[in-house]
Amino acid sequence: MRDPDRGAEVIAADCDFEDIARGEKLAGKDAYKADYYRWREAFPDGLCKVENVMVSQCGEWATVEFRNTGTHTGILRSSLGDFAPTGKRAEVRYCSVMRVKDGMVVEGRDYYDSATIARQLGLVD
Repeated sequence: MRDPDRGAEVIAADCDFEDIARGEKLAGKDAYKADYYRWREAFPDGLCKVENVMVSQCGEWATVEFRNTGTHTGILRSSLGDFAPTGKRAEVRYCSVMRVKDGMVVEGRDYYDSATIARQLGLVD
């Protein structure tokens, strides 16, 4: 999806989201959109594919498995600093665990391996 406003439609205004790999809290729709733009700046051609969706028996929790791909042609802003474009392709699989209430994401966590991204981009050995 390349429309952060569309994605933000299902994020509660007071959503408490956490990016585990970066150790960052993302609160609400604006933080969701800022995170989207951060990734899009680094990977303008990036694609995000939903691979699996699992919903808890109670229906309150969902886990979504994604695959992101793209070419690093913009600045990658991370918790370790900013990284200049490398021109290399990256592919990362990650999961979002989300609590949903009244059709809105009210809480969640993203899990992914940032070291794999750094290796693919040639930022670490």
